Amino acid sequence: MSIAKINNINCYYEVHGEGRPLVLIGGLASDSQSWQFVLDKLKKHFQVIVFDNRGVGKTQYPDASFDIAVLAKDAVMLLDYLEIGNADILGHSMGGYIAQEIAITYPRRVNNLILASTAAFTSARNRFLFTNMLKILEKNIPYDLFLKEFMCWLFTPEYFEDKEKIDEFIKYALSYPYRQTIDGFRKQVEIYNKYSSYERLDRIKAETLVIAGEKDILITRDDTELLASRISKVAVKYIEGAAHSLPIEVPEDFVSEILER
Repeated sequence: MSIAKINNINCYYEVHGEGRPLVLIGGLASDSQSWQFVLDKLKKHFQVIVFDNRGVGKTQYPDASFDIAVLAKDAVMLLDYLEIGNADILGHSMGGYIAQEIAITYPRRVNNLILASTAAFTSARNRFLFTNMLKILEKNIPYDLFLKEFMCWLFTPEYFEDKEKIDEFIKYALSYPYRQTIDGFRKQVEIYNKYSSYERLDRIKAETLVIAGEKDILITRDDTELLASRISKVAVKYIEGAAHSLPIEVPEDFVSEILER
């Protein structure tokens, strides 16, 4: 288990492969294990750095609240700890917020920026959704029911046709020894709901690839197009037949888009 003391917390991280550094930043309620279906493919081409954001996984849970800017600083300080000057930065969902913040605040640390299934801010519908999902957890509803509700927003209807795959996903999540706490989910929902990069996106100077699932109902096409419209050097790619959780549902297509950028 690799732990870095950064920004006043103990941060769990992993480094895989060799080559140009690529940092993968997970989304709301996701830790470094959310990249397991793409890691083996990416590490053949990059030195891949994955880590757990504060508030999830094996990284220390701080008592105080934090925001997206703090999470961006965590990632940059991890690069400092690893003696990496700059890297390609890939953020998925809320991890895309963190990646945007790194590109805006620490532009010299970013070679290429990849924003997957993300937006410039959290829509009123999504704020409503995740606030109510937090309330479900706080009511001590069985965790498997929470997972099943969450999954409906993450995957395509076709994904649910494979009952064995769904059962395996739920079984893994229920048995995972580093399940996010309610307080960790609460802190992440709070910062997810508050974040906006909209007025600052013109500060992103890195070559940027925006990847979205054609069937994503959580981050809509309008969300994707609005985000891309504010970034100067940008390309947008939609993956057909995919929803929100691109690295899990369509890992091969997701990796292909990264390699072909």
